[in-house]
Amino acid sequence: MALFEKKPPCPICGGKISWLLPTKIEGEYICNECSSKLDMEAGIRSQLTMQGLHAYMAFYEDNQALKANFVVSEKLDFGFFDTKLIFDLEHNLFCLSGNLDKTVFEGQALRSFRILEDNTTILQGSKQGLVRHVSTVPERVAAMAPQFQMMVAARRMAIQMERMANNDNRQSYRPPMDISEPFREFRVELNFEHPYWTVFQYDMSGPTFNNDYPNAADYLREYHRGVEVMEQLASLLMKVAFPGAGEITAAGASASIHAPSAERTADDIMKFKSLLDAGIITQAEFDLKKKQLLGI
Repeated sequence: MALFEKKPPCPICGGKISWLLPTKIEGEYICNECSSKLDMEAGIRSQLTMQGLHAYMAFYEDNQALKANFVVSEKLDFGFFDTKLIFDLEHNLFCLSGNLDKTVFEGQALRSFRILEDNTTILQGSKQGLVRHVSTVPERVAAMAPQFQMMVAARRMAIQMERMANNDNRQSYRPPMDISEPFREFRVELNFEHPYWTVFQYDMSGPTFNNDYPNAADYLREYHRGVEVMEQLASLLMKVAFPGAGEITAAGASASIHAPSAERTADDIMKFKSLLDAGIITQAEFDLKKKQLLGI
């Protein structure tokens, strides 16, 4: 019977309370419209009081003013079902939604960010500057290339021999090869100084190998496209949150602690040069890696 008994109006706006699973805070129900305005971390929301809810609604109205003046300068799309971000570079604002239906953040609310390949940081930014770390993914994939070539050649030869034996074009089912990728996903971690957000995380799937005919160059082309998106994201976050901050290469940042030997640096440059010669990376990518390794 309690499910269908008449509920008092929403204590925030006076609106009608839904019969079906309405939001409840400190024993009081609020309407769907007020509930839909809540955009905050799950942990903060779970501890929300009625007093806190009134404070949030005041914040929400102030945030609406930021939305009204938001001018979309750049937009990043991480896929149909994934996070979309829009940036207002004129007013140093950004929103973790392509439709401005979420909180608009002022750039100064971002304390720092990290972009990772699984658990390995490749980019990180703060007021101290943008730090780039050299990824080992291209080198690891390049090392797999000879193995792939042998696997593909053996597979094609087996198919050809089978066709010759059967004297037709039919072939028996061959299960795909189970090849593990160097990493599963790009992970983005935003750290805030904000009343309703402390951290926001999302991810974008990394490239996968063709398990029938794996090809290192194809994989790395997809990988570099993903890296370009991550680079663009890092650049935009730096512009809205830390304008004027410089860039620090990982080699330069760590040189005073663990300076790489000249021999190791030369070896690493030669490895990336071999990737360039094989057509796996571009000249621009090689030049960037070379500068990072030399700390310039």
